[in-house]
Amino acid sequence: MNELVFFEIPKQNLKIQIVKKSNEILEQIRKESAETAVMPDVAQYYTDIYFPKAPSDRPYTFSSIVLSSDGKMAYGDNPSGPLIAKNNFLDPDGSLGDFWVLNVLRAYADGIIIGARTLLSEPGITCHVYEERLTRQRREVLGKKYQPCGVIVSLDGTDIPFDHYIFDVDPKEEYKLVIATSPRGAEYIMANSPLKHPVIGPFKTIEDVDHADLGELYTDFNAFPVIVTGQGENPDTKVLMYALKKWGLEKLCIEAPSYCTHLLQQGMLDEYFINYSMVFAGGQKSPGYASEFGHMDHPHADFLTLGIHESNFIFTRQKIRYGVTNETDLSGYKY
Repeated sequence: MNELVFFEIPKQNLKIQIVKKSNEILEQIRKESAETAVMPDVAQYYTDIYFPKAPSDRPYTFSSIVLSSDGKMAYGDNPSGPLIAKNNFLDPDGSLGDFWVLNVLRAYADGIIIGARTLLSEPGITCHVYEERLTRQRREVLGKKYQPCGVIVSLDGTDIPFDHYIFDVDPKEEYKLVIATSPRGAEYIMANSPLKHPVIGPFKTIEDVDHADLGELYTDFNAFPVIVTGQGENPDTKVLMYALKKWGLEKLCIEAPSYCTHLLQQGMLDEYFINYSMVFAGGQKSPGYASEFGHMDHPHADFLTLGIHESNFIFTRQKIRYGVTNETDLSGYKY
């Protein structure tokens, strides 16, 4: 069986230089946050990070992604997203900084959402905090006993590789992994997976969740619960989010690009940590390439922090804003 891999990222050249902070918004977030302290390494090498408390009906959600300077999340000849940062040959320390920030966000999160297709393109991926110091500080400073729970999202279960590394982690690691899918997906999983899958649900409504006993999440690390929402082959995102919150997941880090777009469409993504690696990838592999927003109705964002590493990486924290309307008439400018 597999063991979780831990290592320490070199930090002598890791420091991210913060060039912009929205101090008023960040101070309000700090006052409303459930966190009372910042992990020391985060304060030293990045900036103070606090998150607001979660809404009553879902976890607080933030996403992490690295894009090329032309907005692509992968190269055309290799679908592995981390290569956008890892193959920035001008700034390998900045590349490590991108991976370290991902670990920072995982350290704050109670759950990590990944898509089944991510497992197909990254055969060795898990959703745990790789960085040893952050793992320790997550426990000592943030009071989180376990690694964040992995949540694999799939419409119908047919795209889940059940022989993936992530399904064969030694139970002694106490690493929890669940699957979120539709009723049709649950049927497929129960018929085709060799693994142990307790079924949670099905839930069609929030009231169904309220009437259910979800049980304890961090038990039986040999089992991979399947949480079932929606109807047919269509999961219900709002019901899923409500169930995850009830299960104790107050903060979710979203690492599935298509699911980020889905949450944006639902008005349920709160923040976007987008890092930019100054490489050109070309092609069509952009977040949200299969979905569109209208030119008069689309999410906006405020920069909360803006940082750089050397001249080759940009690190952003963005607060998503919904329902913004046009209040300035620019029609007189003919462009």
